[in-house]
Formats: sequence, C-alpha cells, structure tokens
Amino acid sequence: MFWDRIEPVVTDRVKAAVDDAYEVFSNYQMRAPLVFCDCNVCMTHEQARALLSTPLRMIPQELLAEYTNSAHGYDRELIETQFKYLLPRYLDLIADCKPPSHQDIETCLDRLGSAGYRTSWPAREVEVIGEFFDAFVEANLVNLHLLKWPVGLRLEFDMIDVLVMVVRASGDLERVLDVFDKAPDPEAAVHMASMRADVENTDGRHLYRNAFLEDRPAEAAMIGEWLMRDSVTERIMEAAGLLDDPSYDGVLEMGL
Repeated sequence: MFWDRIEPVVTDRVKAAVDDAYEVFSNYQMRAPLVFCDCNVCMTHEQARALLSTPLRMIPQELLAEYTNSAHGYDRELIETQFKYLLPRYLDLIADCKPPSHQDIETCLDRLGSAGYRTSWPAREVEVIGEFFDAFVEANLVNLHLLKWPVGLRLEFDMIDVLVMVVRASGDLERVLDVFDKAPDPEAAVHMASMRADVENTDGRHLYRNAFLEDRPAEAAMIGEWLMRDSVTERIMEAAGLLDDPSYDGVLEMGL
C-alpha cells in the first residue's frame, strides 16, 4: 500500500488496544546485547545502538523497520524478551499506518508467528494482541478512499494486506474475519468486493491468491471460501444502493 497517502483511522478502541499493549508488556526491558543480523544488507551496529538508547514510544518507523529486516532466528531467552519489549511500538506504528517493515505490513509481525504466541505466551498478552487486530480491522473498514489506476478506480486501503499480516503472525484469522463479517455496509461490502478479485477456483476450492500466502494454503482457502459465500454476494449487490456513488461501481462489479 501507499502508506504515505493513507490517513490513519485511530478510533478509541484502537488507541485503547495500543495503550493496553504498552501496559501489558511494560515488564520487559531492552538490554544489550541486541540480537540482530549485521550482514551488509541488514542492521548496522550504529542503528542497533540507536535502538537500544531511544525511548520505546519515540522509536521511529525507519529504525524499527531496520530491526524487522534483520530479525532472523528466534529464541525464548533473549530474542523473545527483546521482541516483547518492542511489540507495543510495533502496534503503535501500525495503528498510525506506518508499518515498520521494508516489505510492507504483511511481514512486519512475522516474529509473532515464530513465537507461536497464542499457545506459548500468557493469556493476557495473547488477548491484547487479538484485541489490537480486531480493533485495527474494524477501524480501517471505513477507509473507502479511491486511487486512480490504469484499470480504473481501486481502494487505497487494501484490507487483504492486514489479513495476511494476521495470518503470518499466527493470529486468530477466524476471529478477525468475524469482526469483518459483523461490520456495517456499505464499507465492509466494498472491501469484500475489492478482495474478491484475487480469489481463484482451484480443484473446487476457492483460494485467495497472494504471494505471502503461498506456504499457507489452509488460510488462503479460509479467506477464499469466506469471500465467496452467497451472503457476501448479496451484500455487494446491495452496497451500490447504500453508497449512491458511481465511483465505486468498478470495485463492486469486479467483486461480482
């Protein structure tokens, strides 16, 4: 996504989720040595020192993105403690539509996937992450700004990128899809229509086609089947009347 063009939607629920994360993970401290890859395409020692010395809430997006880019490997002793210390800042920046990753939002929480956090972390930590995912999806479904492409007008905010982030973080995809399902139309229906364009039928199964989901066929199928339900078709068909704006016709027709 073109994050520099997107206006963040920080609802009270999103803000509360971020504040809760700072509180829940406040017992973890960042102590040297910082574990990172220092090859010639990863983090430098100068950047590592800056990360260690910068107050958590002031760590800039670019610096945390360098850490994300060099975050290879995982262990419970040192890396997990350092990552838990940084995690609230990750969520804070994501909420502000400044994902700290050079590869975009889909990969910025991959370390949660490495941690297997939903089965190995304390329940309170697991829940604050789940609540953030729910709140972030709910908030950004109202983002219906359009961009002009050679193929026509398309949504500026691509919700599939957020769902892929949740999948790669080993988040509760079913729970997030339920939040999406319960969101009001026409906003939710427009996003569903936009996402449907990348669903393909493979051997009788609807799979969501996305490079970051190639090694996660179960989740790709879950998203694809969820999008291709008859109830979603009905919501998309009704959305045009709710919007009363022909600018969205191309997106809705694409979804049908």
